[in-house]
Amino acid sequence: MNRFYVILLAPLVLAFSAFATPSACPTASLSAYLAPSFSCTINSLTFSNWGYQNLNVAAASVSVDPQTVMANEGFQFQSSWNVNNTNGGPEATEDSLISFTASGPGITNLELFFNGSVTGTGSASVTELYCLNGTLTTCPVPLQKISVTNPPPGFSDHVFFSPVASVSVSKDILVDTGVGPGSAMISQVTNNFSSPEPLSFVLLGSGLLGLGLLRKRIKR
Repeated sequence: MNRFYVILLAPLVLAFSAFATPSACPTASLSAYLAPSFSCTINSLTFSNWGYQNLNVAAASVSVDPQTVMANEGFQFQSSWNVNNTNGGPEATEDSLISFTASGPGITNLELFFNGSVTGTGSASVTELYCLNGTLTTCPVPLQKISVTNPPPGFSDHVFFSPVASVSVSKDILVDTGVGPGSAMISQVTNNFSSPEPLSFVLLGSGLLGLGLLRKRIKR
């Protein structure tokens, strides 16, 4: 086959392989995602390298709900991150760390959302470190971050970047009562990633193939 047409057909092959990828991400507890070498897919994105740290909130009590909207894939994590110091007790905190890697064709956007509520001196926040085209421990550039907080009330944050093949993230979910009286609660954290729809690769490949055929016809 002419080398020119091999290059034209490559996006089509990649697109159809994306449609055929097995092991869709399940709606399950986080403990299922922490199985050794676990990975799963949502549309054209693959999620792997899962990790979790927390002594008080067990992974089994954190539910994971895949977000399957095309070109806005990700996860909603739900649990009860909750501390209370409204009765004059000592300052209390609850801190969890969820990490994973998203891989796929041309990821261009990372979005973070939560619903943290507070009273008195309480505070709630999620700070997410991320690395483009690398892991959190061996990132080729300094780690970057986005964050959501209450107070001040900033419930969503997002960042855009040039297309990359992977994004590794680590979410630090923190609730703190402060010196009191106060309370803080987080019940939902959502992480989404934007990447081109697989169909766009099909259309691109078809368009390039059409141009190639037209070019060949004109030469005749």
